[in-house]
Amino acid sequence: MSNRQIQAYLLLVIILLTVVTLTIFNYKTSKDFVLETVKKENQVLLDNFTDETNKFSNERVAELELIADYIALTQTEKEIVPFLKKQQEKMPFFASLGFITPEGEVLAGDGSRFKVNQQESFDRALQGELVFSELFPFYQDSTQLVSAIRVPVSKDGKIIGVLSGVVNMGNIVGAIAADSNLPGTLFLIRENQVVFSTPNQDFDTVVPNGARVLSKINETEQGTILIDENKAHYVMYQRTGGDWTVVVDTYKEKTSQQISSIFWRNTLIVVLAIMILCGILYYLKRNEQREENMLKRDLLTNLPNRVMLEERLTKELNPQNFKKFALFFINLDRFKEINERNGYQLGDRVLFETSRKIQSFAPRNELYRVGGDEFVLLVPAHSEEELRSLGLGLVKLMEVPMELSATESMWVTFSVGIRKSQLGDWPDLMMQDATYAVQEAKKQGGNRFVFFSQELANQNERVRLIANNVVHALANQEFFMVYQPVYDLSTKNITSYEALLRWKSPIIGQVSPAEFIPLLEESDLIIPVGKWILRQVTSQLNRWEVEGHNDFHLAVNISVKQMMHPDFLHDVKMIIQEADISAHRLIFEITETIAVQNSELANQILTELNNLGVKTALDDFGTGYSSLSILKTLPIQQVKVDRSFIMKIELDDEKSLVILQGILDIARNLGMTTVMEGVETNEQLDLLKKMGAQKIQGFLISQAVVAELAINLKNQKWMH
Repeated sequence: MSNRQIQAYLLLVIILLTVVTLTIFNYKTSKDFVLETVKKENQVLLDNFTDETNKFSNERVAELELIADYIALTQTEKEIVPFLKKQQEKMPFFASLGFITPEGEVLAGDGSRFKVNQQESFDRALQGELVFSELFPFYQDSTQLVSAIRVPVSKDGKIIGVLSGVVNMGNIVGAIAADSNLPGTLFLIRENQVVFSTPNQDFDTVVPNGARVLSKINETEQGTILIDENKAHYVMYQRTGGDWTVVVDTYKEKTSQQISSIFWRNTLIVVLAIMILCGILYYLKRNEQREENMLKRDLLTNLPNRVMLEERLTKELNPQNFKKFALFFINLDRFKEINERNGYQLGDRVLFETSRKIQSFAPRNELYRVGGDEFVLLVPAHSEEELRSLGLGLVKLMEVPMELSATESMWVTFSVGIRKSQLGDWPDLMMQDATYAVQEAKKQGGNRFVFFSQELANQNERVRLIANNVVHALANQEFFMVYQPVYDLSTKNITSYEALLRWKSPIIGQVSPAEFIPLLEESDLIIPVGKWILRQVTSQLNRWEVEGHNDFHLAVNISVKQMMHPDFLHDVKMIIQEADISAHRLIFEITETIAVQNSELANQILTELNNLGVKTALDDFGTGYSSLSILKTLPIQQVKVDRSFIMKIELDDEKSLVILQGILDIARNLGMTTVMEGVETNEQLDLLKKMGAQKIQGFLISQAVVAELAINLKNQKWMH
């Protein structure tokens, strides 16, 4: 997962958390507002209702006190009863008015007589207290629970009786409640008994755990009890005069629905936000998968690429589900030349057509493009014979020219490396081994297939080891120079030495120049190494001059890259000057490749060297792009004929004999000195003498040796 994708996911999580947090906050704020509004509204109504109830009680008490004062002036029972009856008619709030004698007999306004009820409150009134009695059944209608307000009647400072005004608080409270328009249910409670409710509701039905709530109400004179916050359900209560408690149950369906609506509205917002974010996540995931697929697909051929191949190999090589298969590593031959010669656009068409051809040849197998001109074909396990047949078929597939357009066609070949899977393999190992095999196929000329073998792996492992260590060889002072003498057949003396580079690695040991010099040239290390060689050779030549050895030349091999470097001539002049030697004692040996790559520039550089006094020689003549015209084209003074001519002549190759004789004659006629390389036997020497060779070099004279031994060879007598 990329950093950009991680940041996108984090941003979405932050947005989701923000939306959820804000929604929860909004829900809680809205809910708290509704709850607070309900509490405030009901508290105001409760306060007003309580005030009205207290006002009613106070007014009744005042009325009873006035009646009591009048009764005190009345002398006879006949006057009291009619008076009470008349007052009751004027005061409908009283269910009954009566005078209670000290003996406890009630003289009711309706003319009835009976024993006093609620003795305790009567006794207290006789003691001079204003008393609200407990609830009791109404004498005239036992279905009603009533309470009596009892006021002492005094005459001349002596209590002569008690005035009792019976009230039905339920009826009275109902009238007040109707005027108050309370949103919930109103209860009037006295002594844990519900005297009144509006509308007719059962306390236990309206209020869950009613007994517990009633118990709490009795503990304090006023308060609020939370029943269900999500429904704005509270029980609010307040005690009035006369030990009555007014209770308001705030529950209202509309308020509950309002809170529920707030909840679901905010829930919907969260759900919508989650759905939107899920949609965005789905889009990002699909986009991520699309990008991932693009990363796993080659844009040119639409084939799966190296990333997908590694995933596939990892899966196939898993020991738990291992199945044998073969990996065909396909590499186009000389594709770089195709690009350079025809342009990258045509090169892309070649790659596209190549992929189509391979797919048409092996449609059931998985084909991958893993590099610029590299393809991999995965083939299920078959016998080696079948794999050989498939490899041959792939190679023959390219024998027919590739049709690039109606007017264009091109003959393209490729090399194939085949690696069979084994239990315990891993992707990099298989790819590496297949690469070794395809490199071997290219070494053999391309247009062929090669099976990977352990011997091949060992060879390539050595190449890898050499390549890794040669990089540090110069800095670690692991290079050294040796010198091989060149013998003049006419003077019978050593007239020059060829300076040769050697490398002794502390890890690998002695390494052949054929193994490490090509690696130096491939990596451009040949430029600093070549400069180091010049310094070593000129310094050695200076030491020999100081010792009095100044009658011979010293030849140095110059690579193509070194010679074509812009600083080459400047470096040569500076090094010769620093060493304080004569430039004419140096011979620079070059190969024919220089002339092939850029003959004009090569001619210019060689001329400059000659002007400095440095002689020039054409090395390994007869290999590569050899042409006798080069001898005429380049300003050279010496021709070194490759040892391959001598080897061919020994095999009775008449053509090689004729060609060699021609080279010797032409060089002599052009005023050039010839040096025959690789002379190892007296028979070869005798043949070369007859053919007119001038100088020889090889093991017959001496192998390349260090400077001290080389100079000692100069003093020896040769072939007298």
